Amino acid sequence: MLLLLSLVGLLLLFIYQHSTSFSKTEQNFSEKLMIMFRVQDRLNVKEIMEADVEKFSEKAAMSFFYRVIALPQQGICRSLKRVGGKWPPPHIAVDGDKFVCMDDFQSNDTCLVYSFGIANDWTFEDFITQFGCSVFAYDPSVKYPPTRGDKIRFEQKGLADFTSSNMDTLRNYFKTNGHLGKTVQYLKIDIESHELECFTDWLASGALSNVKQIALELHLTKLHKGPQFKGLVKTLQSLYQLNFRLISYQVNLVARKVMDNYYTLMEVVFMKDEVWNYLV
Repeated sequence: MLLLLSLVGLLLLFIYQHSTSFSKTEQNFSEKLMIMFRVQDRLNVKEIMEADVEKFSEKAAMSFFYRVIALPQQGICRSLKRVGGKWPPPHIAVDGDKFVCMDDFQSNDTCLVYSFGIANDWTFEDFITQFGCSVFAYDPSVKYPPTRGDKIRFEQKGLADFTSSNMDTLRNYFKTNGHLGKTVQYLKIDIESHELECFTDWLASGALSNVKQIALELHLTKLHKGPQFKGLVKTLQSLYQLNFRLISYQVNLVARKVMDNYYTLMEVVFMKDEVWNYLV
């Protein structure tokens, strides 16, 4: 019996040592990989943060924005997953999907997700609750019950830079729900171009201070009347100053809106650079 226990102990020690060795090898590879990408990212980040926007013409700002927004940084997130989405008629492309970085995603009851803009697609919200996340969903254009399962709350209100009977600011939503100062793991916003008016409020109010990831559908068509892109470049710089980095970009292939030879509708995701930033 003693011999058997000794053999079992040696076997467990062998397994532990080799699994630890494998984990360290995998970790070292991940770190080397992310270092390479982070070094590559430096030029893009520097170009965005140091751009002298006041010297840009509006057309130059437009060209600059569309170029840099199409080049996500690769050293911020290693595990980027597509969540939700549908293939709507007339079957052009998937719509409603969001990219989520899983590198530091919290899978517990403290995980908070806010979602503005639901329409008829709950696929993202329904899936994300499987991580234990509580979802606070809003849309003034549709009616749904106030709860959807145990983890989703819905209110028929919208996101704006002002307060009214059916609209409110991002900071006020956090405050009303008791989430000021708490980590919001994921903030999903698809509010049909009103994000352009809200950026100033989000930045000035400090509402983004505790947000980890922001998924936005950008609706830029109306900015081409002018054009008016210098302010948008400054907004991008402000997000980068808050330590957000672009990690995902995809054109909305369902709408496929083009102006001045640019796709004007796009899905982007920004994430705080807090996971791999210890490397370089």
